[in-house]
Amino acid sequence: MKAAVINTSIGVVPIVIPNDVMDGNGFYVSYNSVDSQIYGSETTALVFGQMQRFYILNGDHRAEYSLLIDQGFNACLNYFVENLDVINKYSEALPT
Repeated sequence: MKAAVINTSIGVVPIVIPNDVMDGNGFYVSYNSVDSQIYGSETTALVFGQMQRFYILNGDHRAEYSLLIDQGFNACLNYFVENLDVINKYSEALPT
């Protein structure tokens, strides 16, 4: 979790950023350790485009995705497919 501030018309406002994000080309990987009550555990999401699709795994998969992110979305999606045993109930279905 990260903290930041934003400037608004009423002054500087502190905000909390719950996700740790790694950017890829046309996608990103987002780790969330804060919303366990919603998702049932910490989660790592492979997010396509501008939040068009969320492929969510339970647990912390940042280390594995960090080795694949420069290889592109398909390499990361293959990792997701290899780990369907820990798919989160809120994950998108795989593309057909």
